[in-house]
Amino acid sequence: MNPKAKKTLRLLLQVGFTVTLFVALLWYVGFGSLWDALSNIKLEYFVAAFVAYFGINLLFTIRLRHVLAKEGIKVSFVRTLFAQYAGMLTSDVTPGRSGYVLMPVYLKDQNIPVSVSLSAILGIQSVEFLVKVAGGVGALLFLTEFSVVSLQASDLLIIGLGIGLMLTGAILLAAMCWSQRVIVAVKKIACHRLLARFTGGLVDKFEEYAQNAKRSRNALPEIFVLTLMSWVLKGFEWYFLGLALGVTQISWVGYFLIHPLVTALAFVPITPAGAGIQEFGIVGIFSLLGVSTTLAGAFAIVARALLILEDLVGVPQIVRSSSNLLAKKNLAV
Repeated sequence: MNPKAKKTLRLLLQVGFTVTLFVALLWYVGFGSLWDALSNIKLEYFVAAFVAYFGINLLFTIRLRHVLAKEGIKVSFVRTLFAQYAGMLTSDVTPGRSGYVLMPVYLKDQNIPVSVSLSAILGIQSVEFLVKVAGGVGALLFLTEFSVVSLQASDLLIIGLGIGLMLTGAILLAAMCWSQRVIVAVKKIACHRLLARFTGGLVDKFEEYAQNAKRSRNALPEIFVLTLMSWVLKGFEWYFLGLALGVTQISWVGYFLIHPLVTALAFVPITPAGAGIQEFGIVGIFSLLGVSTTLAGAFAIVARALLILEDLVGVPQIVRSSSNLLAKKNLAV
């Protein structure tokens, strides 16, 4: 089988698995009950959740501009915001949210070197993962205290998987920011014949990334504060979504602690952005807090739909960046 056929088959398997998970979710929750819950959604609270997510993207944009400023690079706030939405939209449709690493491509029209933007983005992600690990531990303590039923092995498995994914990502990215040896080791792995065709030109940027990462470390306090602020807003986003659907069993503190744990399942590299897997995780965690399966399923679906709907703002940037890449390719030919 040629590489193109393998890629197509892999994509079809991912799509098929995602569809199967959602069909299973609809069957488990009950389509009729789910439709009733969605049709009675309170729009004022949904709009409030939409605004909260907009605030999160504003904070992400401010965070990225702060890090790039440490590199001596000034960027347009509006254009960087559109690039942020483009990165989020790409991550919405790629396994393990890996599409977010295309952010350097979306920032190239501002003449930002790829190595600089890559180091900034990975440095930010390392701090974000570490903050979410703390949130995951907090969620475990919260569930232990307020769960209406005893935690089962399957519940602990979901929680452990979420914390483990975040911790693994945080350690790897942080190590790449602080250790030249780790950079060399990652470069060797990326250059392996089985991975080289996927890593492409990014391998050549690792050494530059190491140098830029050292300067990006100066922005760690700002990254931490802005990441924590976005975490607070995410708690409000989920809190408003819960009110929109009539979920009253979970307080804002509950959403604040739970969301880092559940959203970590989006990084499971099996389906696009963990589609289906994250939704089952939400249903499982919410059921521990006394939320009905119907409301939990409705919440899971609306939460993903809200992200995709707002992230569509990034479509023009994706089109623009793709056109620029094609134009350069044609000139090279």
